[in-house]
Amino acid sequence: MTDNWTGAKTLFDHLSQHRGIQQLPEVPEAKGTLRRLRDALTGDPGGWRDLASLTRQILLEAQARENTSGFTIPLLPWLPTREQWEEMRCQTAIIDGGTNVWVNALPWHPPVPDAVSRQAAQEDLRQIHLGEDSPHRRMLDSYQADPFFTTALGDDHSHYVSAGQRQAARAVALAEPGSTTIICLPTGHGKTAVAMAPVLLASKSRGVSVVVVPTSVLAADLERRALEILDEHGPHSPTRRYAYTSGLPEEDRRLMREDISAGRQRLVFTSPEALVKSLKGPLEDAAEAGLFNYFVIDEAHLVEQWGNSFRTEFQTMSTHRRMWLSKAPEGRQPATVAMSATLTGQQVQTLDTLFASPQQAEIVWASQLRHEPSYYLDIFPNEEDRQAAVVEAVSYLPKPMILYTTKVIDAQEWAGRLRSHGLGRVASVTGESSELQRRDALEGWTGRTTEGDAPTRYDIVVGTSAFGLGVDLDDVKTVVHACLPETVDRYYQEVGRAGRNGSPSLAYLATTRKDEAIADRMSDEVVIGAPRAWQRWEAMFHNRETVQERHRVSLDSYPPDMNEGFERNRQWNIRILNLMMRSGVLAVHPPQEPAIREGESHASWRARLDLFYASADGYADVQLLDSDARNPEQFANRFKAERQKLLDGAKSALRELKATLRRDQCVGEVLGAYYRIAHGEGYRRTGVTCRGCPHCRATAELLPAGFYRLAGEPRPLLPTPGAPGHLPLTPYFGERHCLSLWWEDASDQALAARLVDSLVRRRISVVGGPGLDGRLRSQLRVTARTRTVIYDDDGALLSGWAGPVIWMTDPFTDHPGPQITQRFAWDTPTYLIHPRGMQHPERRDTPLVDVHPANLSIRRALEEL
Repeated sequence: MTDNWTGAKTLFDHLSQHRGIQQLPEVPEAKGTLRRLRDALTGDPGGWRDLASLTRQILLEAQARENTSGFTIPLLPWLPTREQWEEMRCQTAIIDGGTNVWVNALPWHPPVPDAVSRQAAQEDLRQIHLGEDSPHRRMLDSYQADPFFTTALGDDHSHYVSAGQRQAARAVALAEPGSTTIICLPTGHGKTAVAMAPVLLASKSRGVSVVVVPTSVLAADLERRALEILDEHGPHSPTRRYAYTSGLPEEDRRLMREDISAGRQRLVFTSPEALVKSLKGPLEDAAEAGLFNYFVIDEAHLVEQWGNSFRTEFQTMSTHRRMWLSKAPEGRQPATVAMSATLTGQQVQTLDTLFASPQQAEIVWASQLRHEPSYYLDIFPNEEDRQAAVVEAVSYLPKPMILYTTKVIDAQEWAGRLRSHGLGRVASVTGESSELQRRDALEGWTGRTTEGDAPTRYDIVVGTSAFGLGVDLDDVKTVVHACLPETVDRYYQEVGRAGRNGSPSLAYLATTRKDEAIADRMSDEVVIGAPRAWQRWEAMFHNRETVQERHRVSLDSYPPDMNEGFERNRQWNIRILNLMMRSGVLAVHPPQEPAIREGESHASWRARLDLFYASADGYADVQLLDSDARNPEQFANRFKAERQKLLDGAKSALRELKATLRRDQCVGEVLGAYYRIAHGEGYRRTGVTCRGCPHCRATAELLPAGFYRLAGEPRPLLPTPGAPGHLPLTPYFGERHCLSLWWEDASDQALAARLVDSLVRRRISVVGGPGLDGRLRSQLRVTARTRTVIYDDDGALLSGWAGPVIWMTDPFTDHPGPQITQRFAWDTPTYLIHPRGMQHPERRDTPLVDVHPANLSIRRALEEL
């Protein structure tokens, strides 16, 4: 493979010799900056600044590797002039009688205030240019993947990328029907694979899972990944389409809806709006048939951020989940999974209240600040100074790059401004962009389409917050903000678009005092007031129907002086009930189907049942938990308090971001304090890492690893399972929690593999121990095509998880070992497979089977199964 400097020299030597791009040589396996430079030379004409920017980036990448040689570049009309090279911070010299110019690059970094900071910033940019060769690159401890994970996703997923991914994937695979799991897993730790593996495994024969995503671009990208996996491992869903979006032809959407109803659509990526509207019926059909496996919310922080205001469907999805649970057969309810790279306490509380109630969500907390970004912050006295600084930063800093603004008009103006300065490889994406425009920008920026690789056409995307959620370009190097984001959440999420491959990246925020007023307005939540909420609640309650101990209220009720549109009215009422739920005054349940009356004919009951399901989504069954729900004054107090939490949360998110601008505190510490959640009497904390920020560069000393602060890799616990259902061989446990399964001779021992396989097929998924040999592992890999199989190779689950475990002892020793001794005293189900002569863990020289009544020979166990 050609390195970037050698490849660029080959291109420029050809141009110097041939004075044109005709027959420009191919550069074998060109990637990164070299690929972009060649595309800029051969594709649609970009600007002179594009070519100069990419060339100086290659030169700086070479300098970081101690290659200080420059390039000889021809002086041609469509290439930069000498003056333009110098404007781009390059050294130049006219050579070869004025036909060529020698060019080398001078380093640049955003302005910093003092010599100590300058030295730190210079080293920071050198690490960014080193990229994948940087010692600052994110390094995670990988683990051998479990059989279910590799079988579902392919051999390129033979390892978990981190301890957090391992625990998250296991938690989803082991999630009980109807349960809710909240996962906080840093970007780069493979959240998509965490959901995809259990989802694909669960649907091998039949069944559907839905993944809710915020943008159609993300849905299309996830569909591309699903196609890659299913092309190799299959089987496909009938339409071979997985992204249910508005851009899909209506006939394809109709077929997908039919396949969802019948459980043939293995996987669907869609929006909250589609889920609560056109997919409502098909998903209820699948749930009622017991064919709805998983309901996954990706970018789950948006349930709180967006669901409170302009995309309320993020929250109203919760009523549909309750309907699915009520319709599904017992033991076949869909498991809910909410995933995000960052979560605040309030966001977790909202997810728990809306999507787990009346139970409590399990949480896998692997939260850690990202290793990759270094932070630069500038406050300018006026817009003119800011514009000059941003044009300079966009010109000099490494690509690919995103430039963020808050307002759509600003994004459009910035795209035009950059083009007028000679940067032609620029795309713009805002909330007003069409799906076709978004797709064009993403494909031109990533150099990747649904059909495969394509030439890159853009190095810079100018966008609002509508761009970037879930966008997977792993080598983005720079994120620039020409605005003040309205929340620290938005800022950190957007910074996180860079460095997804683990290489160092840079975040530059350029703001003015005027931006604060815009951010203040943007952070103001639109939350209904208590007086109006009471009027709406009164209208709902006035027309109630009492069903057992609950009140069935119409979600389409409204006070006499209101006359809002049907959908908007229903959304307001659902949001009011959600806020009342959060305040603790009531619980919301899906309407329960009518029971057959004494003496009623089956036909009459079926007619009432059909009528019920035709209108059930327009009702909610509410259970009053507190008398305050019917007292206007107390209702107002409780409602105001919950409403104020929402308003305070938005203000706090902006306040924390403003705190970073003061430069008197580490940006990492500000973020770490913001992203923590209450847990018992303390907190689940977010590990703080800082590769550089204004405060640390000026005042702190670098750690030997090259960071100012560096958190250890998070190692979350696997959630404690609920009470076990019917376990295999239950009668033989008696009052004990460890079932001894023994063999006496070689012929019995040979049956151990059959016994383990039989237990796994009965949903005892965790297998470990020194007796787990290669032959049995091969057999279990086959079983993992349709069953969850987890290898507890390090004994972590045996020692720290309260779910059922199959443990195979060393066949050549009579000693159980310390892990078995610890587990034996624990109140949790264990299938212990061992030679008959193995000693009791707590009684030396006494065989276990002689004194432990819960024992069974392997032969007898197989007969019972």
